[in-house]
Amino acid sequence: MERDENKYYQIGELANLLNISPRTIRYYEEIGLLNSVKRIEGGKRVYTDKDYQRLKFIQRLKHLGLTLSEMHELEDIYQIHRTNRKVLPRLLELLDIHASKIDERVNSLLKLKTDILSYREKIRQKLNLEGNPQKGEEKKE
Repeated sequence: MERDENKYYQIGELANLLNISPRTIRYYEEIGLLNSVKRIEGGKRVYTDKDYQRLKFIQRLKHLGLTLSEMHELEDIYQIHRTNRKVLPRLLELLDIHASKIDERVNSLLKLKTDILSYREKIRQKLNLEGNPQKGEEKKE
């Protein structure tokens, strides 16, 4: 589906463009991550290209591991200062924190893998000893 930057989108159209549910879009509105939504006659929500860009940014932050709380913190900073110059340094801090957590998790997983391989080897050795009785021992069945 191709985007037209000068038109309004209904919630279903926007959801399809972004591959998310309309409920997710409404939820982002409820918690204040998406707050520029317009309504037309009958109270029907309509969305602009700015809303589309905002939702793409939220998706990107989510993909990078930021929590909704962290995204809300960034939104609060933007609402106070009305410039990304104040938001971007905090975003860098959050990304650094998440990258460090990933490094810790990778190291933990590598240690776990080493433990698994070591234990697997012990089990194999035990099976080999049981499968090959030493002289004078009979195989138990």
